[in-house]
Amino acid sequence: MVALKKLGEGLVFLWLLTLVAFAVVKLAPGDVVLSMLRIDTVAVTNEQIEALREELGLNMPIWQQYLAYLGSLAHLDFGTSAMTGQPVIAEIGKAFPATLMLAGYALALALILAAILGAVGARFAGRWPDRGVLAFCMLGASIPTFWLALVMLNVFSVRLGVVPSMGMGDGGMILPTVALAFAVAPPYIKILRNSLIESQDLDFVRASRSRGLGEQVIFFRHILRASLIPVVTIAGVSLGSLLGGTVVVEKIFGIPGVGKLMLEALTRRDYAVIQAFIILIGVIVFLINTLVDLSYRWLDPAISLKGKARA
Repeated sequence: MVALKKLGEGLVFLWLLTLVAFAVVKLAPGDVVLSMLRIDTVAVTNEQIEALREELGLNMPIWQQYLAYLGSLAHLDFGTSAMTGQPVIAEIGKAFPATLMLAGYALALALILAAILGAVGARFAGRWPDRGVLAFCMLGASIPTFWLALVMLNVFSVRLGVVPSMGMGDGGMILPTVALAFAVAPPYIKILRNSLIESQDLDFVRASRSRGLGEQVIFFRHILRASLIPVVTIAGVSLGSLLGGTVVVEKIFGIPGVGKLMLEALTRRDYAVIQAFIILIGVIVFLINTLVDLSYRWLDPAISLKGKARA
């Protein structure tokens, strides 16, 4: 039942995504055909313009264009990149692993920081270690990612020369990972800290103490498990935005990822790539949030019981 409900939600969400992606091109300023022909730099005739318009099906009514677009998507045909002349799915396939690696590293580092600093803040709540953790969170949330990336690039690559300034090899992922993690970590730290503090006074935790269970058992079996629900929630939301938000970092550090590809597509009005990017990120966000919803049932059995009761 849950699987069918999720499948239905997924199909509706995917349909809405196709509408958004299709509307992006139709509502974009300028003429798609003229952009693809690059009339600013290349002389073209009216016949060439009309021929391309007919080839792309832009002479058809709008609803027929949308149905043709859906038909192409059903065959995993996202069109051809105007920048390279290659299939869009091949271009994204080449760029996606770099973005996924960068986002994965950054999220892993952010979660490690959250686990350490969140636990320290909760353990020493109201004392100077806790204030230090909160100050770190405020600093991380205040500093723009692009500024931090440029500072780290200048210090560690240009002046000290300990890590490369561009590319993915030989430690090239260290600086972009740290820059992204520093921006992502503060919400995780604050949420985990607050959740740990609140969970310590819950009824089932006091009951566990009254039964004589050890503090370590209570922490890992009850307090930590109950505190992970809000952290998992924000992880599901932020991973999708992290994938889409790597644009600046990939550009600064010369990482050939989807963010860099998207930035170039926006600059050159490569609408086929932009449409594919919208659908790709949307599908990933949906899948992640579905996994997050399912994880609630493991983290809090009461949620699973309530779901069965409603069914």
